[in-house]
Amino acid sequence: MKKLYTIYFSATGTTQKCVEKVCAGLGMKPVSELNLVDNLKTELPEFIADDVVVVGVPVYGGRVPTVVADTLSHLKGNGAAAIALVVYGNRDYDDALLELTDILTDMDFHVVGAGTFIGQHSIFPKVAASRPDLSDEQCLIKFGKECMNAISEDHCASGAPYIKGKKPYKQSAGIALAPVAKEQDCVKCGACVRKCPTGAISIESPWITDTTKCISCGRCITLCSQNARKHTGLKYSIFGAIFKTCFSKRKEPEWTVVK
Repeated sequence: MKKLYTIYFSATGTTQKCVEKVCAGLGMKPVSELNLVDNLKTELPEFIADDVVVVGVPVYGGRVPTVVADTLSHLKGNGAAAIALVVYGNRDYDDALLELTDILTDMDFHVVGAGTFIGQHSIFPKVAASRPDLSDEQCLIKFGKECMNAISEDHCASGAPYIKGKKPYKQSAGIALAPVAKEQDCVKCGACVRKCPTGAISIESPWITDTTKCISCGRCITLCSQNARKHTGLKYSIFGAIFKTCFSKRKEPEWTVVK
């Protein structure tokens, strides 16, 4: 009996939602769900050849977030089937899917399916607003069904699906925009401090963000009960207007499955 596991990094819930829809398409309930945003240093399960593992990550600057890639590089696939998906904010996924499938292959997984899906942009939420929408969800479920067909027909070892991307991977850009809060709006509840995956917020001054640690995942914005933490300022407004103009045209999911 095959067992299903999910591993993902989901700071605002979007990637988690995508992974759950793929699982619905697989027709299996995960025996374990691991959101790496809660602890990037968590002990990872070791898999066996009969396992199926869905791995989902967001795209940051066209790449798998470095801190997430570092964690995934400690997985032990032992021949398990893997389904890889990346979620991006309607700009481009660049080399992220290739990078993710390379990591999984290097960790001894057989990648049977790989897909790219669109979610509301975490920094500029007017871009791809409310995505994944119903159409996206139907695609995610269909992707899951096609992966299950490949697994059921024992295509796991028949090679890897073709993935768009280039090597060496594109240079990962630094974080130009980090969320902050006004001191007078912050009640120092500590939610953002406890839940920041990279420890970029201190309990002494939680309205300040350490930009050397921040990956701009948006989790602190989602968790703030006062709606105090946000992206703001002239630079953000200018970048946001340009980004919305350039990247608002709808993009659609793409996926491939081994045959």
